[in-house]
Amino acid sequence: MMTIPIKTDLPLKAAVSVAGMCRLLKMSRSQFYFHVKRGTFHAPLYLASNKRPYFTTTMAEDILRVRETGVGVNNEYVIFYERLAPESGGKDKRAKPDISSLLQGLKKLPLENFTLEQVEQAIAVCFPTGTYGQDEDHVLKAIFRHLKRMQSG
Repeated sequence: MMTIPIKTDLPLKAAVSVAGMCRLLKMSRSQFYFHVKRGTFHAPLYLASNKRPYFTTTMAEDILRVRETGVGVNNEYVIFYERLAPESGGKDKRAKPDISSLLQGLKKLPLENFTLEQVEQAIAVCFPTGTYGQDEDHVLKAIFRHLKRMQSG
């Protein structure tokens, strides 16, 4: 069996969280769990103390190798779609991003009334360069915290 070196900037820890794996793979959690369900990636183990999912170093290396080679841990071929880099020029950088999914997520959280303008201001404060390429969960949490601070302060 041929071993393929894994290209990571940092050495892997003994236990890698799901969020950490998603960052290393440059993939959303939903896409990640889709591949876990299909058997392309290992299913996570769970800590006995708090039931938090994690991967051992070996499991994380296997998953990274899947991304590099296109062959899943179940030995099936898989094709990953690469995120496109933002275009330099062609697109108007001032164009407002589609925030409908963000608004839906915020409505499910314990927030008092908020306006679209407040959400847009929160995005401008928390993500001055925009939310492109950011994990949706990360954006939702940051905006929620910002709005919560604004309501309580």
